Amino acid sequence: MELTNGVVMLVISQLMNALALASLLTIVSSGLALIFGLRDVMNLSHGALYMLGAYVGYSVTNILGFWPALVIVPLALGLAGLALEHGVLRPLQRRSHIEVALITFGFALVLTQIIGKIWGKAPMRMDPPIALAGSVDLFGAHYPAYRLFLIAIGLGTCMALAAWLKWTRLGMYTRAASQQPEVAQMMGVNTDRLSQLVVCLGAAFAGLAGVLAGPYLSVDLGMGSAVLVMSLSIVVIGGLGSIWGAIGAAIAYAFVQVLGSVFFPWAALVVPYLLLIGVLVLRPRGFGQGRV
Repeated sequence: MELTNGVVMLVISQLMNALALASLLTIVSSGLALIFGLRDVMNLSHGALYMLGAYVGYSVTNILGFWPALVIVPLALGLAGLALEHGVLRPLQRRSHIEVALITFGFALVLTQIIGKIWGKAPMRMDPPIALAGSVDLFGAHYPAYRLFLIAIGLGTCMALAAWLKWTRLGMYTRAASQQPEVAQMMGVNTDRLSQLVVCLGAAFAGLAGVLAGPYLSVDLGMGSAVLVMSLSIVVIGGLGSIWGAIGAAIAYAFVQVLGSVFFPWAALVVPYLLLIGVLVLRPRGFGQGRV
C-alpha cells in the first residue's frame, strides 16, 4: 500500500511539474507566435529578451521585491520591444525573412554579451516571495506553492490573450491583419501601429516569463538560447503564428520532457525533436488552425 501511494504521489508531482514547465513555455512561445503571426518574422532575439527579463527581474526583486518586479519588468521589456520594432523589424521589413532572422540572432548575441558585462557570468538564484516560499498539500503530496502560482499565471495569461484576440477590437484587427494584411489596410486598419503593439506585447510576454523563471530555474547566460530552441520547436509544431497551436504544443512538449525524464530518460531528449522533424516533413504548417 505504501509503495502504491508513493507511486501515485510521484505521478501527481511529475504531472504538476509538467504543467509548471508548460505554463512557462506557453508564455514565451505565445509571445514568439504572436510576433510571427503579424510581422511574419521569426524573432531569434526572443530568448535573449526572456533572459534580459530574468536578469532585470533579479535586480528589481533585490531592490523592490518580487511583486513589483512582476509588473515593472514586462513594462520595461515592452519598451525594449518598441526599440526592436523601430530599430530592426520596421526598417528591414522589405528584406528577406532569413536576413531579418539572422539580424535578430545577431542582436541576441550582442544583448547576451551586454548582460554578461553588467551582471557577470555566474548563475544567480531568485528566491520566491515569502507568501509562496513553502509547499502545499496536493492530494497527499507536498508540492511547492510557487509552482502552483506559476501554473495559475500561465493559465491566466493564456485565457487573457485568447479573450483579447477574440473579443476586443484590437484583437480582431490583429487576427485580420495576420491573415489578410492588404485587406485589413484597405478596411482602415493601421497595421503599423498594430505591429508596434504586437511586438511590444510579445516582448512583454518574454519579460514576464523571465521574471517567473527566476525562482523556478536558475538565472544564467545559457537560459536564453535554451528557451529559444524549445520555443522554436513549439511554434513550428503548433503552426507558425498560431497562438492556440503554440499553447497545445507547449503543453505536449513539457509533458514529454518532464514525464520522459522520469519514466523514459532516453526518450525525453529525442522524442520532441523527432516530432519536430515529423511535422516539418508531413505537416509543414503544423497543427494550428491558421495564424493567431
